[in-house]
Amino acid sequence: MTIEKINEKWDFVIGLEIHVQLDTNSKMFSDCNYIYDVEPNTLTCPTSLGLPGALPTVNLKAIEFACKFGKAVNGNINSSFNFARKHYFYPDLPKGYQISQFDKPIVEGGHIPIWWNEKNYDIALTRAHLEEDAGKSSHNSKNKNSLIDFNRSGAPLIEIVTEPVMTHPEQAKKFVQRVKQLVNYIGISLAEMEKGKLRCDANISLRRKNSKKFGTKTEIKNINSFKNVQKAIESEIIRQSQKLENNEIIEQATLTWNNEKNLAEIMRIKENADDYRYFPDPDLPPIDLDKKFLEKIENSFEVLPFEYEKKWTESYNLSLNDSIALASSREIAEYFEELISKNIHPNTACSWILNELFRLFNENEINFSSEKVSTEDLKRLIIDIEAEIITQSSGKEILRKIFERNISYDEILRNDDYSTKDLDADSIVKKTLSSFPEEIKRFKSGEKKLLGFFIGQVNKKTKGKLNHKIIAKSISDFLKD
Repeated sequence: MTIEKINEKWDFVIGLEIHVQLDTNSKMFSDCNYIYDVEPNTLTCPTSLGLPGALPTVNLKAIEFACKFGKAVNGNINSSFNFARKHYFYPDLPKGYQISQFDKPIVEGGHIPIWWNEKNYDIALTRAHLEEDAGKSSHNSKNKNSLIDFNRSGAPLIEIVTEPVMTHPEQAKKFVQRVKQLVNYIGISLAEMEKGKLRCDANISLRRKNSKKFGTKTEIKNINSFKNVQKAIESEIIRQSQKLENNEIIEQATLTWNNEKNLAEIMRIKENADDYRYFPDPDLPPIDLDKKFLEKIENSFEVLPFEYEKKWTESYNLSLNDSIALASSREIAEYFEELISKNIHPNTACSWILNELFRLFNENEINFSSEKVSTEDLKRLIIDIEAEIITQSSGKEILRKIFERNISYDEILRNDDYSTKDLDADSIVKKTLSSFPEEIKRFKSGEKKLLGFFIGQVNKKTKGKLNHKIIAKSISDFLKD
């Protein structure tokens, strides 16, 4: 049964918990470094290994990053908070507890806007809190053994918890994508999911249409890609709906996503918060943030992706899809803003970036970089096309040369003849068409489609350096004689 068919009878209630690893130079509670994909167990210290007598110290940069996130989502940043011990027993948790936050997180409330089905939704947040990461276990079923790498143990995380307000699996995927985009924009994390730096847990329950009573929720842990966020939630919705249709009870449980089977599988009966036995960490005193520290965060100014989207759709009349594409990364957004600040029309700038520049980056399978083509070179190219100094076709060829050869627009014009100024269109047309007397007779006899053939021949002769309108007019004048 499809999700849409199930949705006719059941409402979906979805909340997410997203763990983002913060890009600081040291771990959350020690000065030990963490780098992805280095030799296992080479980035450890007594604190991250949970050795007796090792005491934690707080990473101030992680606190600053969490405050920046709080400002970006318009949440309430608590100036006073503490850290708590969350107890559970996994082999990759060396202390037997995780240092996290419980009753008073660093950020409360706030919201993150997303687009879904061309509508804007403000996804409400419950909280965002700081905590340390666990180590990483890897299991080998063939050899029947497990290995633990403690390099990641103690890495700084911010956990972002939403209210249960999402109503569709695709909406949840869009939200996770927005979180990655947002933390990239404000510079607190690259959040590469393929490196485990952004991981998602999803809470799902179903309730009958027009009912206010919530169903029993289940949680899918550690979903590791945008696509799998949607697929995992869809899988659990289908499982729960089948049980409910058969009048079976939904048990509160923790599941894991099996990528090979495309299935969310139950791991264990879900723990409640009481099972974690939270209490304030006795080795970490309460934190009181300095007023000047908070003022610095509050007075910092960064334009966010949803602010760009709103501005461009309302002020420049760009389409929603074009605005979303331009705002997809901070570098692209700032490139577009810089280009239109040089008196290039927003629609023209948008077209050249999304169509021509994106094509070149995609062909070369590299991420967008403003260093490949400067906004000044692109501006001059666009202006010369509009002034009919060069043709659109020549402009695209020049752009490719700038991109591939790492040379300037001026240098290309000095070394290659792209200008139409010294081209005599009438002479070129006369000389070119004189080679096709039979085609001229047929054209004058009524085969008007041959005009395209003549234009093509002149284009070959000039290598696309003459404007099509000028060619067409000159051909028409010549054929009247």
